[in-house]
Amino acid sequence: MKSTSKLGKRLGVLLPMTLAAALALTACGGASNSSTPEQKTITIATSNDAPFAFTDQGTGELKGIDGEMINEIAAAKGWKVKTFVTDFNTLIPGLMAKKADVIVDAMYITDKRKEQINFTDPWYVQGEGMLVPGDSTLKSRDDVKGKVLGAQTGTVFTDFIGTLGGSQTKFFDSQAALISAVENKQVDAAFTDSAVIAYSLVQKPNPKIELVSPYKPYFPGTIGAGVRKDDTQLLADLNSGLADLKKTPKYLEILKKYGLGEENVSK
Repeated sequence: MKSTSKLGKRLGVLLPMTLAAALALTACGGASNSSTPEQKTITIATSNDAPFAFTDQGTGELKGIDGEMINEIAAAKGWKVKTFVTDFNTLIPGLMAKKADVIVDAMYITDKRKEQINFTDPWYVQGEGMLVPGDSTLKSRDDVKGKVLGAQTGTVFTDFIGTLGGSQTKFFDSQAALISAVENKQVDAAFTDSAVIAYSLVQKPNPKIELVSPYKPYFPGTIGAGVRKDDTQLLADLNSGLADLKKTPKYLEILKKYGLGEENVSK
């Protein structure tokens, strides 16, 4: 797949003419040159995890916090959006292989990741959440020492849980697998994006798991979209589109729609 693609649209004008005249014009290369500007298409890479960037099964529309933000930016820029779905831990390799133009999937901006790709200005901020079985007595990070801890492969939480003094760490390829591991008590506690779990439990209440509350995040993650280092114009366009979106009520509306709020606004 090329790094970018364009959808051409031709504007035809139907004029009354005889078949002979039409054939004559064709033979002379007299077809109309009138056309509309080509529409830029950007392909976003996502792991298709709610509530960040996912495809609505009913409508096929791109939904989620990041998904709706990129839709707003694309609409303002006149872009068409396509999606490339892959596991979270292969988002950066997929971008580097030019299977997509931009990563739009609640990716935390970290120094390690910045060695490989460039990030946009921050889209929003959100911290980690601590997920435990429904009958657990664990109430804070201090309680997980000596316990079995879980996180999703490719996220910043894989390193984070290694600092908490657990007896064992386990890693899972998707949020669904991570949640299932907590539900089935394969792990005593899992750490992941708080927005993911909160949204999941709103959509499908599950007494077998519980998001610890109150909980003070160890670090609030700063979310950005990622592009290849040589895509400087795309980076500039995304940043200008984001700045314009933040000036409108729509920005906060999107955050609130998925369980976030003013505390998640990035400056």
